[in-house]
Amino acid sequence: MIIQLVSFPKYQRLTATECVNRMDTISKILTCSNADFIMFSEHVLKSEDDLYALLKLRKYNKKITALFELKESNGLSGNRLYLLQNGFIRELRHQLISTADEVNEEIVDTLLKEFNRRRQFDVNGKRFLIVQCGENNILKGTTGCAEFRLKDTQPEQYNRLEKLLNDVDIVLNPVHTRWGRFANFLTRIRKFSDNNRYCFSCTQMEGNQLQSARENPTHNTTHVAMYNQELITPVYTNEDENYLIQSYEIE
Repeated sequence: MIIQLVSFPKYQRLTATECVNRMDTISKILTCSNADFIMFSEHVLKSEDDLYALLKLRKYNKKITALFELKESNGLSGNRLYLLQNGFIRELRHQLISTADEVNEEIVDTLLKEFNRRRQFDVNGKRFLIVQCGENNILKGTTGCAEFRLKDTQPEQYNRLEKLLNDVDIVLNPVHTRWGRFANFLTRIRKFSDNNRYCFSCTQMEGNQLQSARENPTHNTTHVAMYNQELITPVYTNEDENYLIQSYEIE
């Protein structure tokens, strides 16, 4: 199975011409990629109009499942996730937690319900779970390890999260911008990838991220991929000043 991560520069940098070029690039990727699943960096498109226009731009490969997050959503709250699968678009709702300060019993209960009801999907026999951007604050990461933030005060919620993670094969953590405390971020990815799970994360590109990825494609801050708490190496990398694409082959 091939998992592909695709990142673009932050959306607000785009001119009208760049927006057209990005749409064309995404359309070509959906047509030509050999991936089973593609995760695009967040805010890759501006609106639902752009998303539905993709279906008309080019005859895409309907064997590909792709995850998008929109910057806007036609008057609705932003950061909404959409899954393109089998020629249809499925809305997966919006981000619920952005910071650690927002983590409490009530919001975690809501988030765990969302994880079960609307944030899971299957591709080729693999079960995927989406933990969107700052929702990874459900874990408290330190340099050495990460654990459920409310483990001591809410053991029932801890058990629900553990069961949920153990029932999936792949955790996705799309994020908006590079995580400030990157070492702590990595501990959360390790936790999501333990017990023989995969975890994939990708972010928008800014600053020298593309140069860093070019110099060290196996360990960069734009794309992070782990299996059983260990970083895994991409089997394919394609990049220029406008995007970074990396593919990973998993069993």
